[in-house]
Amino acid sequence: MTINKAMNIALTGLNAHQAALNVVSHNIANINTEGYRRQQVHFAEMRTPLYDNSVSGQIASLAGVRIDGIKTASNDYLNDYLRKQNAIYEGLQTGADIAAGVAGLLDELQDSALGDSLNAFYEAANSLNQNPTDYSLRVNFVAKAKAVANKFNALDTSLKNYATSVIGDGVSDKSAQASQVGTDVSKLNAKLQNLADINLQLSRTPDDTNLQSQRDQVLSEISSLADVDVKITETGTANVSIGNAELVSGVKVVGKLEYSTVTDANGNIKPRIQAVDVETKKPKDVTSSFTGGSIGGVISGLKTLTTAQNELDQLAKAFIKQMNDIQQYDDSVTKARYYNRQDDELVDETPPPLFEGTSAGDIKINDEVYNNPDKVAAARIDTSKGDWEKLKKAVGNGDNALFFYNAKSQKLGDLGGLSTQDFLISMGTKAALEAEDLQNRADAQGSIVDSINNQILSETGVNLDEELSNMIIYQQGYNASARMFSTCVEVFDTLVNLGK
Repeated sequence: MTINKAMNIALTGLNAHQAALNVVSHNIANINTEGYRRQQVHFAEMRTPLYDNSVSGQIASLAGVRIDGIKTASNDYLNDYLRKQNAIYEGLQTGADIAAGVAGLLDELQDSALGDSLNAFYEAANSLNQNPTDYSLRVNFVAKAKAVANKFNALDTSLKNYATSVIGDGVSDKSAQASQVGTDVSKLNAKLQNLADINLQLSRTPDDTNLQSQRDQVLSEISSLADVDVKITETGTANVSIGNAELVSGVKVVGKLEYSTVTDANGNIKPRIQAVDVETKKPKDVTSSFTGGSIGGVISGLKTLTTAQNELDQLAKAFIKQMNDIQQYDDSVTKARYYNRQDDELVDETPPPLFEGTSAGDIKINDEVYNNPDKVAAARIDTSKGDWEKLKKAVGNGDNALFFYNAKSQKLGDLGGLSTQDFLISMGTKAALEAEDLQNRADAQGSIVDSINNQILSETGVNLDEELSNMIIYQQGYNASARMFSTCVEVFDTLVNLGK
C-alpha cells in the first residue's frame, strides 16, 4: 500500500466521522422537537475494484470508510398502532366533552331553572287549593305555569344551540361549516393536502429523514381527527383512505371531504360527510366510517345530545297532557270547573286547556287562561250530589287545585312510571353518568397512547446519554484518522527528505 493510499484512507475516516458528529449534533439540537426521530449513521467499508487472493491484492483493494446512509429510527408497526389508538382516544375524549356539555346544561337547568320552576308551580297550586277565590293566588299560579313553559323553551333552545355549535342547524351550509364537525373536516382536508405535498417531495428524495418525520407528524395530526387507513409505500409516501374511499394516493389528493347535515324522520339533525372524487366529482357517503378521532367522537357523542333533546320533548309532552287532563277533568260525574268572579259562582262548561303545544320547544300557557286567571279550574265538583244551581255556589272548592299540586309525585306511564321531577332528575343523572363513563374510558385509552408513545420514544427518540456516548466514539474515530493522516504526512516528508 502506498503512502498516498494510506493518506486517502485516513481522509475517508476524517470525513465519515465528521459527518457522524454532525448527525449527533443535529440529534441533540432536536431533542425537544415534537415528532422528531433520531437519525442514525451507517458506516460501510470502501474497496477499490481490484481484488485477488494475494495478500498484496487484498491490501490494494482497501479504500477506507464511507457513510452508507443516514437512516431515521423508525418502527412502522408501532407508528401505525399509535395512530389507531390515538384515533380511539380522541374519539372518546370528544364524546366525553360533548356528554359533559349536555350534562352541564341539564344539571344547571334542573337545579336552578326548570326544576325550581316546577317546584314553584306546584307550590302555587297548593296555595290556590287553600284559597281558590283569591285573585292574587290565581295570578301567581298562571305566572308560575308560564315560567315552567319558558324554562322548557329555554332548555330546548340551549340544547339546540349546543347542537348547532357541534354539527350545524340543519338549515344553512354556513352554520354547518362553522360547526365543530365542519371545522374539523376543513382541518382534515388541509392536512390531507399537506400530506400530498410532502409525498411529492418524498417521491423525489425518498431518503430525506426530515421529510419522513414531517410525514409521520402529519399522519399523527390526521389520526387525531379521524381513524383513517394508512399505507406507507416503498418510496416513503403515504396513501390514506377512509372506508372505501381513497383520499390521498401518491402525490395527489384524490378525494375531498364535504360536510353537510340532514334531518331524519324524527326531526333530528344528523351529520353527513361525503368523500367527493376529485376527478369524477362522484360523492361517497363515509359518515359511518368516522368511528374515531375528534370527528368520529362528535358523531358518537351526538347520541347523548339527541337523547337529551328527545327526552326533554317527552317530558314536556307528558307534562302538558297531565296538566290539561287535570284542568279539563270530566268523567261524566266528577268535573273540573273554573270560576266566574263577576257572578261569584262556578261555570258549568269544560275549562280551556292550561297549556298548548306538544314539545319543549313549543309549550306555552294558554292565552285564554293567562289573560283571565279565573279560568284556572281550581274546583272539582261531584255532579251526582245535587243540581247545578246549588253546586255552582261551591266557589271555595279548591279540590282540583290540589290535584295540580299532587301531580308532582304522580307516576306517569308516558315517562316510564316516573314523576315529572324524577324524570328530569334521571335525564341529568344519565347524561352525567354517560359523560363520566366516556371520560374514564378516554383516560384509560390515554394511558395506552402514552405507553405506546413512550415505547416509540425509547426506540426512535433522542437519548442524550446515547448521543454523548456516540459523540465520544466518533471523536475517537476522528482523532485516530487524524493521527493516521498526520503520521502519513510525516512519513511522506521523511521519504522526500531522504532523496535530497
